[in-house]
Amino acid sequence: MLRILIRPAAIFAALCLCFLAAPSARADTTASPDPDDAVQAFTAPESFETVLAKAQAGEAKAQCALGVAYINGTSVAQNFGQGLHWLHRSSEAGYGYARYVLADLYSRGYGGVPVNDAQAYYFASLAAASSSLPEKFREKAVKLRNASARRLSPAELTGLQAKAALAPLDAAAGN
Repeated sequence: MLRILIRPAAIFAALCLCFLAAPSARADTTASPDPDDAVQAFTAPESFETVLAKAQAGEAKAQCALGVAYINGTSVAQNFGQGLHWLHRSSEAGYGYARYVLADLYSRGYGGVPVNDAQAYYFASLAAASSSLPEKFREKAVKLRNASARRLSPAELTGLQAKAALAPLDAAAGN
């Protein structure tokens, strides 16, 4: 049985499987994660089933970890639909790192996720405003937001800014 552990102090590092090394806002959509840049999301002793149960119970950090695992095919078969589902649930709970990952996915169009500048802008805006997200991820979110903004009309930007203002607040770092 695979055992899994998510260390609270290292959760952000544990989740940055392929999203942190993107050199530009638009990368090759067929590129898979670079193993040298990858950090395994799950290690002993917590099982995948335990993380799944926590995610189903509404724990935002577990939802994000599960979403990243599905997107990257780590400890589970790769499934982009399931990955997006869990990342969106985590984002809806206000989890900053999930918002950053979604911004990166939509800006790059990684593996079956269509490039969507509006979605990238929206989630990058939320991530950039996240007080629980480490500074290096907030800075990357600002870059993603600004790159997406250049490809949107003023009317689209105004609408997305209004939508972001109505989004749930940033979740507590321990969530």
